[in-house]
Amino acid sequence: MIKSNLNALPKVHRRDILRRGLKCQCPNCGRSKLFKNLLRIHHLCPNCGMTLERGDGYYIGPLCINYGIVSLGFVAPLLICGVSSWIPLKLALALAIAGALFLPILLYQFCWSFWLMIYYSCLPDELHANRPEDSDDLMFEEEQRKV
Repeated sequence: MIKSNLNALPKVHRRDILRRGLKCQCPNCGRSKLFKNLLRIHHLCPNCGMTLERGDGYYIGPLCINYGIVSLGFVAPLLICGVSSWIPLKLALALAIAGALFLPILLYQFCWSFWLMIYYSCLPDELHANRPEDSDDLMFEEEQRKV
């Protein structure tokens, strides 16, 4: 059972969200890591109880960030270097394939943290610490909120 500390949190500013995002910490409390292990994000923050994995489709943000970094920042430049004969084409292809297989796994935690950092930087009032006490029973899932 996760103990909820939602009522005792100070207001979170954007600089706090950015700092916590760079450290892969909970954007709400900053006291716990986002991940159970290399590839498993906590569904709820172990410290404050905030929902980190908000439901269907929420994983698409980190997936797009990861894909963009790997394809545009690694694979495409390697292939351009190979086609331009700056490096041997076979070497470029081998490195591009290896990078396409292993970089997404290595970048997984960073991309999730970066996604949460972007999301809560744009919508800081979504964090419990920034909500008024009387707001909709402090539900973080959109479907469960009172209108």
